Amino acid sequence: MASFEDAFRISNEGLLIALDVHPGSGRNAFPDGYNAWRKSIGIAITAPPVDGRANTAIIDLVSKVMGISKSEIRIVSGHQSSRKVIQIAGMTPLQCKELLATLF
Repeated sequence: MASFEDAFRISNEGLLIALDVHPGSGRNAFPDGYNAWRKSIGIAITAPPVDGRANTAIIDLVSKVMGISKSEIRIVSGHQSSRKVIQIAGMTPLQCKELLATLF
């Protein structure tokens, strides 16, 4: 059985997390399930995918849920896609797993 940890990768600059984004949702939720086929964690945001508002909302929500500064998070791919990869500076996969495990 696949684990949400399959959505994690390591880079020289930090932890990479694959996301499946659901913009224009009726709620903000992170994590919002796990897609084992795509190996990505779901994130629902109320912001529409217009003028970068969804991307800003993703960074805001991840920052809030994980208790880290917004400046530690950046979108590294998928800026105009519902499939994105974010990078979190200074976080290990184990730290991320421990933070998210209680939320799944």
